[in-house]
Amino acid sequence: MDIQLEQFKIFEAVARLGSFSAAAEELFVTQPAVSQSIKLLEGRLETKLFVRGQRGATLTEAGQDLYAYVSEAIRLLENGENHINQLKTLHHGLLRIGASDTLCNHYLLPYLKQFQEKYPHVKLRVTNRTSRETVELLRNGKVDIGFVNTPCAPDGAIEVRELLPLHDIFVYNPKLIELPMTAGKADLSRVTLMMLEKEAATRTYVESEYKKRGITLSPQIELGSHDLLLSFAMSGIGVAAVVREYSRHVLESGELAEIDSLPTLPPRAMALVTNKKTPLTAAAMEFIKMLGHLNE
Repeated sequence: MDIQLEQFKIFEAVARLGSFSAAAEELFVTQPAVSQSIKLLEGRLETKLFVRGQRGATLTEAGQDLYAYVSEAIRLLENGENHINQLKTLHHGLLRIGASDTLCNHYLLPYLKQFQEKYPHVKLRVTNRTSRETVELLRNGKVDIGFVNTPCAPDGAIEVRELLPLHDIFVYNPKLIELPMTAGKADLSRVTLMMLEKEAATRTYVESEYKKRGITLSPQIELGSHDLLLSFAMSGIGVAAVVREYSRHVLESGELAEIDSLPTLPPRAMALVTNKKTPLTAAAMEFIKMLGHLNE
């Protein structure tokens, strides 16, 4: 098929330029090579394509018909090549990101803004899902890159790159709630405890770590987002299990206070996840570079 394509390219050049010698010069080949290619093509099609005269090469009726198809095909191939080159230079394209609402609000937003300003012709598609669901989207090829809260289940197809340390804490509104204490420690069994839904990686991690320490957490309220936990805690409904790094604004303002009498859990991380089996697109690679964590 490569030989046939080359023959068609030579045919197109001769037909367009009306000259075997001009086609040879444009294609950087010898004139005998052009003549031989046209001869092979005519033999393969069993029809004469050119009439050669003193004024150059003139297409036969069959040659004119073939030229209409070949010129269009070559134009499409050139357009395809140009499109791929534009994708590589980010003049076109699509970047598909998977991440939770919390990660978008508290980490990704400035990077998304920077990327959009730098590459306005690249479309951004952000799919908001939990960390587990984001990994599934990545595994199934529905997003190019994902951002999750660790820990992630071991998976040979998924590469995990930690970006930001995360610390799990409990917070409350000190103006509206007086914490009950037992043996000098906050007694979570005597307050309204609020946590993320069971499917959330954060919920699983916190419950597991406290269970190792002999503490069973039994939340009375389960919510679907980290920001809702903060809102409920600020309203004085109860104590919320949150991530310190995603709660700094309300901790620093004094709207919420961290309970410092509870066991400190090992830090986790917010991480970038990629699929080892799928090459990164140019847009995805550029976005990762903006994060400053592309080790390539």
